[in-house]
Amino acid sequence: MTNFRYKARDSSGALTSGQLEAESSRGAAIQLDKQGLSPILIEKDEPGGLGLVVEEWLSNLQKIRAEDLVVFTRQLASTLEAGVPLINSLDAVAEQIRNRKFHTVVLLVKKEIEGGSTFSDALARHHKHFSSLIINMIRGGEKAGILPQVLDRVSSLLEKDIETADKIKAATRYPMIVLFVLAGAFVVLTIYVIPRFINFFAAFKAELPLPTRILIGTNYYLTNYWYWILGITFATVYLFYRVLQTERGRYNWDRFMLSTPIFGPLFSRIYLSRFGRMLAAMLGSGIPILEALTVTAGTIENKIVSNVIIDIREEVSRGKSLTEPMRASRVFPPIAVSMVAIGEKAGSLENMLNKMADYFDREVDYTIKNLTPLLEPLLILGLAVVLLVFALGIFLPMWDLIKIYKTS
Repeated sequence: MTNFRYKARDSSGALTSGQLEAESSRGAAIQLDKQGLSPILIEKDEPGGLGLVVEEWLSNLQKIRAEDLVVFTRQLASTLEAGVPLINSLDAVAEQIRNRKFHTVVLLVKKEIEGGSTFSDALARHHKHFSSLIINMIRGGEKAGILPQVLDRVSSLLEKDIETADKIKAATRYPMIVLFVLAGAFVVLTIYVIPRFINFFAAFKAELPLPTRILIGTNYYLTNYWYWILGITFATVYLFYRVLQTERGRYNWDRFMLSTPIFGPLFSRIYLSRFGRMLAAMLGSGIPILEALTVTAGTIENKIVSNVIIDIREEVSRGKSLTEPMRASRVFPPIAVSMVAIGEKAGSLENMLNKMADYFDREVDYTIKNLTPLLEPLLILGLAVVLLVFALGIFLPMWDLIKIYKTS
């Protein structure tokens, strides 16, 4: 008898894994079938000692990066365009993947397709690794029979997202460093500097001003209740994460993000660019506009914008033009509405949608380049407030003591 490791799905579609003994992999599959499980992966459990355990543990810690997805979709598009069947294409692409976790996920997707799932449904079962952009675009490509072209467009969109994210990180790196240093300096001054002044002021038994009492209170709570502060912080972060998993919580957060002074306009332009680029790609691939709007809405991470696109789809299905519901939505600025209106009248909607996306891409680049200058006043204000509190908290009582000394 040989030990086999397996991954299978039960009747409800839930993924399960484990080990069993059988004469062969076929015998293992028969045993799983008797248990009401549909196997998607069966392999020999060869002993490898501690090294194999450590290697498997490390592979589970690996993260599937956006760059990995770009290479995956680009290579898969190339093999499909060459006429290679999807199953064989996935095998060929999986051989080139160095990320062990991603390699395993791709093989699981292949097994599920062999079990009768569509490519998009198999990816949707691994939605932690494949975004709604990838899943919805591939679903549209499958329906239209243009999967290679859609995969190529997916890789281009992912590359654009990576480029935008890198620009935002570069623009916010300096402000983040300043905030980190400022927070560290505040903690160090509160814990190690303020206590020395507390002992000094206590010797005079004089009434301390409000800023000094605030610093003393902050020092007291940081040194005596730091574990409560950490616990409350972690609990708040976890609660916030759980709230974001709910439909209402996500909707309210997305609305808040769009209303922020600096990042709201930036994210809005990113979503408008995505809308134009995605809808143009879908229409250019021959997908009907109603289906194209559905797919596009599924690729927008912001619930506010996504719901607006769904509402536009409903209006278009009733016979209205694309421009009318866009103008009434308040999400699309006049220039976007005007460009779409011109495209509809001239019969070149796809071209105008691409031009609209190019326009908002330029706006995004301009906003990102000016992020640091826009954030600098806020950083200076924060630094000034901290320094003012410390200066008043330390020097006000000293001035009071000098006055008392002079009068005495």
